[in-house]
Amino acid sequence: MEALETRLQSYAPLWGRWQLDRRIYRSSSCSVYLLTSQRLEEPLEAVVKVLTLLGEGEALRSQLDRVLDEIRAMERLRECGHVVTLADDAFLPLRGEDGRLAGYDVLLRMERLTCLTDLLREGEVLSDGEVLRLARDLASALAAAHQAGIVHRDVKPANIYRTARGGYQLGDFSVAKETRRDYLETMTGTLAYMAPEVARGELYDNRADIYSLGIVLYQLLNGNCLPLTDDSTPQAQREEAVRRRWSSGRLPPPPRGSRQLRRAVELCCAADAASRPSAQALLALLSPPRADRHWIPAAVAGWACALVAALALVLLPLYQGAWAPPPETPVVTAGDTLEQPEATRRYTVVRARMTWDEAQVYCESRGGHLVTVTDQEQFDAVAAMLEEAGIANAWLGANDLNSSNGFQWVTGEPFHFAAWAIGEPNDTNGEEHYLMMYNKDGQGWVWNDSRNGGMEMFPEETCGFICQWDTEEQDG
Repeated sequence: MEALETRLQSYAPLWGRWQLDRRIYRSSSCSVYLLTSQRLEEPLEAVVKVLTLLGEGEALRSQLDRVLDEIRAMERLRECGHVVTLADDAFLPLRGEDGRLAGYDVLLRMERLTCLTDLLREGEVLSDGEVLRLARDLASALAAAHQAGIVHRDVKPANIYRTARGGYQLGDFSVAKETRRDYLETMTGTLAYMAPEVARGELYDNRADIYSLGIVLYQLLNGNCLPLTDDSTPQAQREEAVRRRWSSGRLPPPPRGSRQLRRAVELCCAADAASRPSAQALLALLSPPRADRHWIPAAVAGWACALVAALALVLLPLYQGAWAPPPETPVVTAGDTLEQPEATRRYTVVRARMTWDEAQVYCESRGGHLVTVTDQEQFDAVAAMLEEAGIANAWLGANDLNSSNGFQWVTGEPFHFAAWAIGEPNDTNGEEHYLMMYNKDGQGWVWNDSRNGGMEMFPEETCGFICQWDTEEQDG
């Protein structure tokens, strides 16, 4: 059989217009070549990834299926904008001296992008703003992939690319897995970025991708060094550092980054998969705090009446048609400030279907917490805000996970006031540990104990929560 480059030259022009230039990457599984073309007087460049599949019968079919899985994954995510786009593919048969089919050269053409690994190798240090943009773009890519049932399984700098426009894209879905099951079990990926549960050979799900992204972000905020290492760390200690973080409960925060970004990295790098946010929640956590620019002061004498008036007269004209959020970004529908003699509370209503943990993380990342309701006036105010936002099911900032005395507010405030629905709380199947407020037919606004993912049973457009900020007034 002829050498690969000889075969590629014989295939030219590829897809009727592209000429082979030079090889720019080679690994044990594939080679990548630069392609050039001409459009009038304009030179064009692209890359082609070449996989050579050899074998016969079931062995060859198995290899073809893996490549087809990669192609299908990229095609399904074509509209995402943060996944490398597959422009063309070709399966070129290889034949032995006897003329029988011996395999295929598989060619995948893509836009020429700059690999993050090359940037780091050249000594480039991404600014905090660049790291945040990368984090948002990759979270968007993973949110799209996970929603499509695809787990990437190898998020690392070598599979992250910067576009000519300065954005970032996720590529190389060669070991990605489309699954309709809850968990995967095949250990695959790159050890330095591998989630602890994958390294231990345990069942895992798409939260393994979140861990890997967290390690990439940590590296970019740590002088391009992996967690628990620096430029002077010997190789043997680098390997030990990887094993140490697999078993440790928590990493020290990265030395750089905003509070928002460092908090996101901390959550992504949690050793316990259950403590990591979903890709959609991570994207929300990293999104700009849009509502923070729209606090509206309102000195009020009574909670409910003043809040309804403020929302009707001020907030609705201000927010109506103000912005259209991108897909999968929570919709911030209202913001207000309420003043009391003891404290000033600020609120923002967010319309999004998240787990309780994800909603609390969203609020914490902005310096607040899920709303607390400790008396009837606060209850009426919260109900008014939710009704104005069109939300019928909302999380409140309380759970009973760490208390033998039942539900407790996340702020530690006394849990004296309650508005339970008839028959609640009932802790169905021993899983209902989170406080939800919802508008129930026949009972009005009431409370219910729910499981962490309890919003799944409601239409997405009716779900949400309120973030709260508390500022104690100073004497004098």
